[in-house]
Amino acid sequence: MANYIFCGGGTGGHLYPGLAVAEELGRQQPDAQVVFACSDRSVDETILGPTPFSYLAQPTRPFRKNPLMWPGFLLAWNKSIRQARAMLDEVQPKAVLGLGGFAGAAVAIQAAKRGIPTALLNPDGVPGKANLYLAEKVDRIFTQFEQTRNCFSASLRSKVRTVGCPIRAGILDADRLEALEYYQLRPDRKTILVFGGSALAVSIVETMAQFREELGIRSEHWQILIAVRGDRNMEVQRMFNGCGIHAKVVPYFDRMDLAYAAGDLAVVRGGACTIAELAALGIPAVIFPYPHHADRQQFINAAPLVEAGQAIVIEDTSSGVLNAKAMRAEVSEILDQPEWLAAMTKHPSRQEALAAAHDVAQWLRTGGEE
Repeated sequence: MANYIFCGGGTGGHLYPGLAVAEELGRQQPDAQVVFACSDRSVDETILGPTPFSYLAQPTRPFRKNPLMWPGFLLAWNKSIRQARAMLDEVQPKAVLGLGGFAGAAVAIQAAKRGIPTALLNPDGVPGKANLYLAEKVDRIFTQFEQTRNCFSASLRSKVRTVGCPIRAGILDADRLEALEYYQLRPDRKTILVFGGSALAVSIVETMAQFREELGIRSEHWQILIAVRGDRNMEVQRMFNGCGIHAKVVPYFDRMDLAYAAGDLAVVRGGACTIAELAALGIPAVIFPYPHHADRQQFINAAPLVEAGQAIVIEDTSSGVLNAKAMRAEVSEILDQPEWLAAMTKHPSRQEALAAAHDVAQWLRTGGEE
């Protein structure tokens, strides 16, 4: 039996690619055992809880510029280092994979210090601060986009391998009829799939609420499947019921594979994992990139889909009214003209979609040999 540690978390964008690699590793090496060293945020338990993989939450916290936050950060960091050392002693991993974010740092650093083959997964077009720091410690850096190589210092670029973003095989295999039944959607209508990342962006929900009259006009042809924070479920459901469009409002997509299978047009954030999954499935998309990244990371992530004609990008003004106005200008014709939607729908290769998970898993399985 061979053990592996995957460290990182805090968002679905960090965890889902890791799950894709863990599943592929199990296919390549049936006796492989993967343990996740994740964050203590609730989203980690929500995502990892239903899986067959064990996980351990770490006390580490993200670093803040405010000096008043430093004592708490250092206390949590020291606890995480001690926990990482104990975890490495117990698990004795063959290799370690960092999934990105603050939660991946302690275990990755300690593994690298011990000479354990350690890799970093960086699906975003622009690496975050934690990944830039870890890049000096690890043996290999796997990226989704070739241009990401240039974000690392020249001395580190030889570590970079552009493989794409690992995609869970189950995402590609879901059945549409099963999906429509699961989410109580009508088979005679196309579906707009709406979700704002693992944080369920409020501005995207508000945008669709402001756009509901336009959806109501098109209710004979379209329906909506939308994830909304639980405390607003009933309110948003009533909004859509009031305009006459068939809508299914859920607090969380517990079957993301079926949500994608039901979708004909996605309205989403521009997280790296979401972009990769949309590309793998060929689903047309309206992308509202997160507007508060200084490096405009999600705009960069979305660029390949835009260039392929699969997506349009709309600037998120944080105003549902203004965003809905942009939706009217950019999306109405897509909803009204089937040929536009058909032109945006792509048919990617399944083998290419799964290649990233295969390549990363193979590196881990061979202990860093290529």
